Amino acid sequence: MSGLRLTNAGLAWLLAALVVATAALTPLLGVPVYGRNFGHDANFALTALHWMDSGIAAGRWWPRWVPETHWGLGGYTFYTYPPLAYWAAALLKRLSGLSVADTLALAVMLWRLGFLLGCYLWLRRHVAPAVALAAAALAALLPYAAVINPWMRFAHAELAGSAMLPFLLIAIERAAEHRDGRGLPGLALGFAALALTHLPTTALVAHVAPLYAWAYAGPRAALRTVAGGAAGAGLAACYLLPAAGLLRQANFEGLDDGTWERSLLGWSALRGTITWVQFILTVWIASALTVTAAVFFRWQAPAVSPLRRGSMLLLLAAAALMTVVSLPLWLLLPQLRSIEFPWRAAGLLTPALAGLAALALAAGGAWARRGVLALGLLGAALAPLYLLAVTQFGNPGWPRFLPAEERLARALSSPRGASPEHLPATAVAAGWRSLFDGTETSTGPEPHPRPVPPPGTTPLPAGFLVPEATVTFALPQFHFPGWQARDAAGQILPVRARADGFLEVVVDHPARGIRIEAGVTPWEWAGWAITGLSAAGLLGLGLWWRPRRAAAAALHGAG
Repeated sequence: MSGLRLTNAGLAWLLAALVVATAALTPLLGVPVYGRNFGHDANFALTALHWMDSGIAAGRWWPRWVPETHWGLGGYTFYTYPPLAYWAAALLKRLSGLSVADTLALAVMLWRLGFLLGCYLWLRRHVAPAVALAAAALAALLPYAAVINPWMRFAHAELAGSAMLPFLLIAIERAAEHRDGRGLPGLALGFAALALTHLPTTALVAHVAPLYAWAYAGPRAALRTVAGGAAGAGLAACYLLPAAGLLRQANFEGLDDGTWERSLLGWSALRGTITWVQFILTVWIASALTVTAAVFFRWQAPAVSPLRRGSMLLLLAAAALMTVVSLPLWLLLPQLRSIEFPWRAAGLLTPALAGLAALALAAGGAWARRGVLALGLLGAALAPLYLLAVTQFGNPGWPRFLPAEERLARALSSPRGASPEHLPATAVAAGWRSLFDGTETSTGPEPHPRPVPPPGTTPLPAGFLVPEATVTFALPQFHFPGWQARDAAGQILPVRARADGFLEVVVDHPARGIRIEAGVTPWEWAGWAITGLSAAGLLGLGLWWRPRRAAAAALHGAG
């Protein structure tokens, strides 16, 4: 490239084209098959979208209890797993007419492009459009965003949550820039959308967002961010309250099972509980981004900039959460331990570096353009190089990519397509965790025989219809608090868990037309009530501020 003058605009369009090209690999190649460091969460993403779409087709737009999962024994998947990413994918499936696997591959590409757009809009508030696009494209090409989440993990919901982060940063800044509460509704919507998409990302952001706001505009901005987070939790209470209220009946793995210790850089490595792959990966991400950001900060970024202060503190906080430096916080705060993997904080390093890169480019130095170009080209090369390596040198016993219908069928039959975290606690106590001791294409033996329902029993979209019964009977579904039974006369029949984990309906009199359905729990009613009150309050706040803004504008115009 000797003699070729690289401008910010040329750099921006080149890197943006590389983002589109690498993101397009997913719909072109399809959903990867689980193997060594390849598509680790792909099976669950496929089955979750399949069950969400099937539930909507059956009239259940939010199928909290999924009767078909766990090989037809049911599970509480969408009681505790946020639904928004799968609502969006189900809508995309209906609009596009594609199969489940093809839709999911397309959704992953669109989330990545949404992250690019969000970063651009966020940085455009501070720098010129070309600079904003170049820095946003750099962020979208960094390892965690371009290789680890879409390929190594195929983390659909986390990709969706990452796409929302820049929009949340915009909402934080807008709220910080006002001296009143005008930015609170937008901030609450941003937090609520993130909570309904990916909880680990939400837990991370809840801890670092006030720090970003404080660095950006001072302590009052941090308090507004905390208030916006609380209001967002109120908006998302329809999901958060049932998820928290039913935690004791759920089989939540990750809070205190040591998962976070095995991934905390430094502490876990000294104890010998981390794999070398995890260790090298975490060191690579944290050190590369931190060193690069430090270089930008030292020689390129302006001395005074709210974006610089916010991005630097965001980067340092995220890097600290990945390492033993933050060990006291992990020990004291259970909400942090629920994140399971501290290296997820790498998702927050990415926009932080984008902010610093934008400032470096805005300073006008050719050195900064060359540095961003080099990092962008390296990021664009990582995805195809990684895919080439795993497809050419990976375990020859597993296929890399499959046609869409075959790919979904494989996921539905795989232990990795039904998460053990969505088994009810009573089922785990009865030994049903052994189902997940199989391999990619087989399962462990069932510990108990499935009960045979009464003659004539027919399935419902979320339950069963039993024509008549005179004695207590069990159904081939796991018990969970949402189950309800009522006969044709409207009389409620008690339900309970059997020792083998199955749902049992207590019949002490001849009953006809018994409907057993996964109904709405008290936690759900309470959650919807709080969501409604929160929405009404934020709407009222917005309406209250509208005439005040109009009056202020009129006064300013008269002056």
